[in-house]
Amino acid sequence: MLMRTPMKAALAAALLSVGLAAQAGTKTVPLVDTPGPGGIFGYNGFDVFVEQKVAARFSVPDTGDHRLVRVGIWFMNNSDTEQRTVNVSVQTDALDEGGSESLPSGRRLEAWSAPVATVGWNPVEQFFTTVKGPRLKAGQNYWVVAASKSPPFVDPVWTFAKNGNMVTTTTYQGAWQTAGSGAALTLRVDAHPVAPLN
Repeated sequence: MLMRTPMKAALAAALLSVGLAAQAGTKTVPLVDTPGPGGIFGYNGFDVFVEQKVAARFSVPDTGDHRLVRVGIWFMNNSDTEQRTVNVSVQTDALDEGGSESLPSGRRLEAWSAPVATVGWNPVEQFFTTVKGPRLKAGQNYWVVAASKSPPFVDPVWTFAKNGNMVTTTTYQGAWQTAGSGAALTLRVDAHPVAPLN
């Protein structure tokens, strides 16, 4: 017979209360939701490989803080035979950390590692669900960063959306290049609004 210690029981009760609170009306909202890939240019996008990380910026509304729920990215695979692993993270903005420009700061709020769920150029939307539920502060920018140890030409590809613009950047020789607005990378970020403190 399995015995539960008081600490395990308290932890189970806390987790249950969090789960019940989530079911009691906390609604999930998209902070960013670009259209799926395609359009007149077909499936085009940034390669994610050992020499190039890719990042897209999103903003939290000024109306209040949110808690991260999940990140969704459309990936393809430059290999027809091998599944490639990607490392995805949500990072703070360097400006908010005292830096001089808007770039990924390197301070990761949450990170995931998973094989790309497709082989060849058959795009799929892949979701990365939070475990930590980090708090995203009102009015601040954050970055979704994708990295891989894949070699060139067999790397995963983070695809472009059909339309829209987004602030993005890539690394060059290990350093982030100045971010700029361009074709939107396919990205979805879902979060729960956080009730204001009284």
